[in-house]
Amino acid sequence: MSKKSFGEQVRATIDTEDQALKARLEKADSVLLARPLPPQNEKATSGVIRDTFSMPPADYSLIAELRTKAARAGHIATKSDMVRAGLHALSALDEQELVKAISILVRVMPGRKV
Repeated sequence: MSKKSFGEQVRATIDTEDQALKARLEKADSVLLARPLPPQNEKATSGVIRDTFSMPPADYSLIAELRTKAARAGHIATKSDMVRAGLHALSALDEQELVKAISILVRVMPGRKV
């Protein structure tokens, strides 16, 4: 029996480890791919975008009123939740209803006090 060179021993070890890794990955794939993927929803998004905006004090207090109303109904919501829910509600409107909803707002200059 001939003695293997160091390079052959390293190559044999790497090949063995490579085969073991491939077997583990195949086993993981078979387990993970056998189950249906969970539906993607807002909570599963990978990141958020931070932004700022200006609004009149009356609109800002409306957020607090809506949060209180939701809390009385048993759902604690953040200011961000309220703004996002408003966006989803607006997206359900047709174009004419959307323009009507926007046209009743008082125009606010960004970064300016009302």
